[in-house]
Amino acid sequence: MKISKRNKDKLDLAFNESKINHIEIKTNSVEILLDCISMNSENEFPEDNRHKFIFKNFGRIAVSYRLGEWNEENAEIVKIENSELKSKFEGLILNAMYGWEFINVGEKNFNDWKKKLSLDYVNKENWEKMNTFDLFAEQYGKNITIDIRLWFKDFKVFDYFGKELKIKEFIKNGERGWNQLYKTGITTENHKTEKY
Repeated sequence: MKISKRNKDKLDLAFNESKINHIEIKTNSVEILLDCISMNSENEFPEDNRHKFIFKNFGRIAVSYRLGEWNEENAEIVKIENSELKSKFEGLILNAMYGWEFINVGEKNFNDWKKKLSLDYVNKENWEKMNTFDLFAEQYGKNITIDIRLWFKDFKVFDYFGKELKIKEFIKNGERGWNQLYKTGITTENHKTEKY
């Protein structure tokens, strides 16, 4: 299912300034754990704002894991096997994903790093026709840059405690979280436990 422009914009907002905890490739799915800015329907930030996203029957995943800053052309590229991907995030303290665009962003950003791949795994032949999800991160205090592109049809989202959220609910929670951020000036560092 191709994501509409309207839903793309809403998902981009919900994903903005989220932080990657880990990404794991399983038999026929990719699981991503992100800390998102999200406020529930009771206008409370949950005890834990991490969300698990499961992309079943994904088309392709490409990862560039480099020992250097984002603009360092000669940064060492770390080769990664599928089974090693999750472990590469252990012990990292990654910064937030800034930029406002993550879903179906076109080829420009991917073209900047597609020749610097640590991992490139094709799961379905028709991946070129699927939606794309672009993620990126840098490690605080260390020269590590991670770029990821995932091709997918659709996904499911769960809160950290295992409750499945409808995509519309996830979007609404993100909108409430960002509205509260603008209203109170909270930062992305203290939104997990503060209540307003």
